[in-house]
Amino acid sequence: MTDRSRDLTYFRGMTGPRILFFGRNAAMMTLVDLELSAAALNAKGFQDENALMLELDKGDVRLLVIGGGVEEGPRGRLKAYCADRNIQLFEHFGGPNTLVENITSALG
Repeated sequence: MTDRSRDLTYFRGMTGPRILFFGRNAAMMTLVDLELSAAALNAKGFQDENALMLELDKGDVRLLVIGGGVEEGPRGRLKAYCADRNIQLFEHFGGPNTLVENITSALG
C-alpha cells in the first residue's frame, strides 16, 4: 500500500487477545497480515507510528509485535510505552511464515 498511514487490516469480529503489529516494509506487512488472518488471530497491522499509538491508546491490547525493519527511535518509544502499560511486546526478526508460531508461544 502506498498510504503508510492507513492500517493494513481490520478487526474481523475475531475473539481472543488483541494483537497489533508494526513494521515498515509494505510487502512484508501484507504477508504478515495474510498469515495472521489465516490463523484467525485478532490482529491489526500498522506502518505509521501515530496511527499505531492511537490504537494502543484505546486499550485492551495483549501483544504488540514490532518488525525487524523498525528504526531504533520508534522501537524504543514503543518499548517504553508497552512497559509502562503492561502490554506484552515481541520483537520479530524472522519472516512471516514463523510469526504465527512465535506469537502463539509469546501468548502462552
